[in-house]
Amino acid sequence: MNTSDVPNAPKTGIPRTFKFDLDDTCCLKSNPSLTGIVVRTYLDTDLAFSKVNPAGPPEDYLVVSYTSVPYDVLADFLQTGVPCKGYVFVEFDWFWQGYSLIHEDDLELLDRYIHFGSHVKRDSDDATRGTVISASATCTLEPVAYRNNDESSGEYGSVEFNDWLMPHKSQSPEAGSSRPSPLHNVPLSELMHHQPFIEDDLIIYRQKLGVIRQVDRDTILRVSNVPVSLVDPNALEVPCAFEDKELIWMPDGQQCRTVGTNLQYLEHDNVATSQYVCTKYKNMRGINGSIVPREDARSFGYGHVLSTPATEYKVEWLCTNVFGPGKNEISDGIETLRASVLERDAVKCDFGNIPAWETVRSDVWLHVGELVRFRDPESARQRYSYQHIPTGETFGYDLNIFRIASRNTTLTVRWSDGSVTTEDIKSLRLNTGIDEYIWPGGIVVLKDGIEIIDLPASERIPAYMRQLPNHRRHGGTAIRARTVGVVQAVDVRERIATVRWYKDPDIVLLHGGQILAYPCSFLGELGNTVSQVSLYELDVFPCLERLHGDIVLLAPETIHESASMKKSNAYNVVGPCIYSYTSSLPLSQVHAYLDAMSIAMLNSDWFRSTTTIDTTPLPPRHSYHYQRKLNERPTADFVGQIIAIDVNGEITVRLAGVGACRDIRVPFEKIMMVINVGVLGSAGIPSPSDLSTMSANMTYDNEEGYSVDPDEDEWETDEPNDILYTDSADNHAAPAFAEARYPGNADLEMKDDDSDIVMRDASDELVEQGEEMTLPPEFLILEGSPPSDHHFISKNMAGASVLRTKCIQKEYDILAGSLPSGIFVRAWESRMDLLRVLFIGPEGTPYEYAPIVIDFYFPGDFPSRPPEAFFHSWIGGQGRINPNLYEDGKICLSILGTWPTQNPEEMWSATKSTVLQVLVSIMGLVLVKNPFYNEAGYETLAAEGDRLDESSKYTEKTFLTTRRYIKYALDHPVIGMEDIVTWNYLPSRVPSSACSRPLLLRRAIDSAVAMIEHYNYPSSEGERSASAFVSRLSLGAVVMLRKYIAELETLEVAAAA
Repeated sequence: MNTSDVPNAPKTGIPRTFKFDLDDTCCLKSNPSLTGIVVRTYLDTDLAFSKVNPAGPPEDYLVVSYTSVPYDVLADFLQTGVPCKGYVFVEFDWFWQGYSLIHEDDLELLDRYIHFGSHVKRDSDDATRGTVISASATCTLEPVAYRNNDESSGEYGSVEFNDWLMPHKSQSPEAGSSRPSPLHNVPLSELMHHQPFIEDDLIIYRQKLGVIRQVDRDTILRVSNVPVSLVDPNALEVPCAFEDKELIWMPDGQQCRTVGTNLQYLEHDNVATSQYVCTKYKNMRGINGSIVPREDARSFGYGHVLSTPATEYKVEWLCTNVFGPGKNEISDGIETLRASVLERDAVKCDFGNIPAWETVRSDVWLHVGELVRFRDPESARQRYSYQHIPTGETFGYDLNIFRIASRNTTLTVRWSDGSVTTEDIKSLRLNTGIDEYIWPGGIVVLKDGIEIIDLPASERIPAYMRQLPNHRRHGGTAIRARTVGVVQAVDVRERIATVRWYKDPDIVLLHGGQILAYPCSFLGELGNTVSQVSLYELDVFPCLERLHGDIVLLAPETIHESASMKKSNAYNVVGPCIYSYTSSLPLSQVHAYLDAMSIAMLNSDWFRSTTTIDTTPLPPRHSYHYQRKLNERPTADFVGQIIAIDVNGEITVRLAGVGACRDIRVPFEKIMMVINVGVLGSAGIPSPSDLSTMSANMTYDNEEGYSVDPDEDEWETDEPNDILYTDSADNHAAPAFAEARYPGNADLEMKDDDSDIVMRDASDELVEQGEEMTLPPEFLILEGSPPSDHHFISKNMAGASVLRTKCIQKEYDILAGSLPSGIFVRAWESRMDLLRVLFIGPEGTPYEYAPIVIDFYFPGDFPSRPPEAFFHSWIGGQGRINPNLYEDGKICLSILGTWPTQNPEEMWSATKSTVLQVLVSIMGLVLVKNPFYNEAGYETLAAEGDRLDESSKYTEKTFLTTRRYIKYALDHPVIGMEDIVTWNYLPSRVPSSACSRPLLLRRAIDSAVAMIEHYNYPSSEGERSASAFVSRLSLGAVVMLRKYIAELETLEVAAAA
């Protein structure tokens, strides 16, 4: 988070003026054939994290100008890398077309980057959300090559390439040319990528599922009508003409060769079939008996790319088919396979290859500008009467390739209220909400039906289980859920879900909800009981989440009898999960995990009743052709894509296959793993599992069912599984400091700078019954030892250098005299390197009256390095209360060195910065009125008044969650802060006119009651809001707030007794 003082109150009533989103496909209005993708926008919030198009000056791009852009606008973009309002940065389809900064009015929207299973909305502030449950598209295709037809003789000439592939030639066809017309209204389902396998393809090979991470390719050119290969495929040049555009920026280090006034040849090794390129003759070698034209070896030859055949594939294996016959071949890490082997034996997970009668389609995997082929060329020739090019005319290479010139996409959307509509893709936007996790068809758990059970201690837990991220915190306990249901509909505005409940489920969740324990978990039969509940009463766990478009690992319908004879084990600590939770394990350990799961499944009744046993004899294990014969058996039926999730609990999966895919309905229990490999990449929208607030940190208190981590004191910010910067890491904006009001007495102001440091024994804080305690000092050094739950207590006390000791003492002097009201600091004489700070949430914010506790540690090289900080997220699993306060304790602030910033004034300075600055930054820049806009880059959204609906939901949830912080602090003593909590929150047991306590507990109750009354009696238009930070509560919030009020009132009564 940036610590600059930027007001974060969003503007309201401002019309949305920007038209394009990241990844939109567009074209120039002045030249519709020039198509590209928007890669940077004015409101782009992900640039700081994108490795593909990171923020900053576009030094690595070929930047050109196709339209007029004011000098100051262009100069600002070249300096910052962020377009001005009204402009977008576009990457065009071909390298030689470059990138360009263009005003939105000069562009036309062609398509959007919305996938099957994506969550969408109609506009940025639409309260209704939906899921894409089908997508169908038709395309306009342009052939990359053709043959001229002599009408007089009826004969065809030699193969020619489309002029748009040659940037130095005119775009208009030559006289007498018979260049074919485009093909219109071609269903995208009839098309496939022109390469059999490309990067990021999922493949099945020898009982393993993997993803292609890299493809090494050769390049075959046609030069002077002779096919040649290249000695060095990287030594290619691409022509770039500047007749229709102005060169703005040449990529750093780009090798180029100038030919004439407006033509340059740029080195570029990533070329596509049909592209026009050149290379030196000495880099050519003849193939199939052809002879390289005899020219000066140092001169250049020009021609088109006939083919880019793969030579090697580098594959990362994700998991194995543990039900497959024979023994799996396990190879950890990236494996390199020869192209001839992989293309012969591997099966591509092509879920678009479906029979024509299937109604659920996912026609969004190919985009405008991509090169494609027909799946069935013969049928396409008859249907579209296009000019087929025999391979004999192109030296054996198939040039029946087309470019997608345009795509018209229709989406079927199931909205959160259960309704289904058909929409044009251009009328929708991706829903990138950071707090949306409950959808129709999803499985939810009622919080009140949850209990914690202790797992029996076992030394037989395998090593790979101990390596999983949540084992240390949750390995000894499990979550049992007995009230489980399927969401029928969601009222997003009122935060109410309609749920149909299972009759008698028994769900056991391991590792804080990441693993569904087998064989002891079952959903059973879905009952007829339907009820409406608050979204805040429901939990969603990663291991129970199934979403449209998910790639899943299945227990096949049929298994060989050899797989059913596995020996049982006593682990009982495995079960379905998401792949990303196990991704830190090598393949051999993932295989062991899945193998243990398969044994647990084999012992269940539901598995035996839904699975067929194949008794066909296997070839002898030591046979020379053993592996080849096993590979001939069907092996792709253990991987599929979820294409339908019904509100009756049924799941339909589209199985991968050698031919067309087929759809089957599967029991929930047969899905072994969701392969969310996409979330491991560096770009794109995170999956809902990652965005779910009910993620890896889900914990519960045994007695009350509330989310509390019993091992919080064991958390460490330097764990290997902690990620400091993520796609959802958080930033910036903050309200003016005047908005924050400490809810104490009016006369509690800042102390004078000459205040003395106070020291007191910890026991002095205890007040005898019958005595009235006094106002606790804001800063105090305690005698005795720091509390055992201080996060940094296990840190060795660094050597007491003179400089460090003096600097810490100076910090203490500043804190003793200058702490703002609402911040209390405790230090310990025995450990001067530790601090504990309690913030009382400012009025007018969703944090009002809530205690926020943060532990600090002065490292050994302080003040060269800033202090380390840890936020105590007492209600773990309920989601963050602020984008900059992580549930694992991390705090994102540039002054703490935990958030990147380009402004040196925002960084920690050994000579200028102080701990007081850190505390004031947290109070004024984190605990703010609209915390949603603290998300990375969202200060721009706040300035535009964009996504107000999401902001209000985030604020409402933050307010509800922080009410639980009040209860927790009163139920569980905050060691070192007991007197502060007591004095600020509880009434005195002794009548006294000398001291008036703030009574924050009563204030919190009164404020909550007033907000409920506001909901019950809505004011007329233009009158007051429910509070300074929430205009109106949702019904779901009212339901929960009533419960919280009852709990807080019970505490108040007990305190006064």
